[in-house]
Amino acid sequence: MFSETLQTNGKKLLLMVGLLVVVVVALMLFGLRWVVVEPGYTGIKINRLVNRGITKENIVTGFVFYNPIQTAIVKYPTFMQRVAWTKDAHEGTPVNEEITFNTKDSVPVSVDAAVSYTLEASKVPEFYTQFRADNINRFTHGFLRDSARNILTNLGSEYVFDEINGVKKEEFLARAGKELNKSVAIYGINIQQFGLIGSLRPPQELTNAVNAKTQAIQKSIQVENEVRQSQAEAKKKVAIAEGEAAANRALTSSLDPKLLEWERMKIQREATQKWDGKMPLVMGGGQGMMLNIPMPTGK
Repeated sequence: MFSETLQTNGKKLLLMVGLLVVVVVALMLFGLRWVVVEPGYTGIKINRLVNRGITKENIVTGFVFYNPIQTAIVKYPTFMQRVAWTKDAHEGTPVNEEITFNTKDSVPVSVDAAVSYTLEASKVPEFYTQFRADNINRFTHGFLRDSARNILTNLGSEYVFDEINGVKKEEFLARAGKELNKSVAIYGINIQQFGLIGSLRPPQELTNAVNAKTQAIQKSIQVENEVRQSQAEAKKKVAIAEGEAAANRALTSSLDPKLLEWERMKIQREATQKWDGKMPLVMGGGQGMMLNIPMPTGK
């Protein structure tokens, strides 16, 4: 009984394997293929025999079978994309992709720009229909870069160089990012960030002029500080002199004739107290000399 059951199960297994082989062979004969649309990507199934080729219902994910003769599967990333358009061959692409525009005061400016964006999965069909690109990099370095360049050119004509290189730089970049997002949002693209890499690059002559202007401003600030210090020191000396003069005037006004006479009498009194009662033997006056000889007293 056990051997009969084993034989029956073996026959079933062989039958299943045979059917699987038949299916695989049939798939190969009819040219069927399959592809896996990984997480973070959205796929679209394109009907090659239809004019527009795709509808919103053609969005596919996961494990997808398709006939390559009639159908194509295109995958687009829906995670964050970042691109840098720079002059540096070691960042972005090996070619020079810097963006150049003129300011309101006719200064040619070159910049390196960076953009981060995402593609909405629900709008992938519209994106494909519009650009017919099976690689999103073609859109990134084509339409997206052209849009960014046009926006910078238009906005740059509204600002003078000193503004976008100084106090209005943040305003300029915010407007550029907003305009760029507006121009690509209809295709399911959301701009997450737009900015410049490094500083603006004007012509070398203007750079030299800006550096000279900066040095002149710093020098004038230094001179102004030195002048203020000198003025403070001069005011200090004047205040000290005025204080001493005021003290001298106060002392002079307090010396009236009575006080002076009292001081003279004080000096004489101190000299009298120090005298020992003896007259000096020699007294000099002018150019002569007088000898003082004590006379005897009569008795």
